[in-house]
Amino acid sequence: MEGYVELLKKALAAETETVRLYTAILALAPQKHVTKLLEINADETDHQSILTDMLVEAFTGQSADQEKLVPGVR
Repeated sequence: MEGYVELLKKALAAETETVRLYTAILALAPQKHVTKLLEINADETDHQSILTDMLVEAFTGQSADQEKLVPGVR
């Protein structure tokens, strides 16, 4: 279980770095690309929610209910 949790932590950190990267790109992007970048960023934050839920469950045995609390997360 320890290896699983460590990999989840790394995956969550990678998703957070990706969100930061897309946010920086948004600041410089031409307007015609903004909608696509926002969609991509929303997908990445969904990934963060899912990974967070799995981490919470690994530590507590209970879901953080991200699928219920964050619209669109599946």
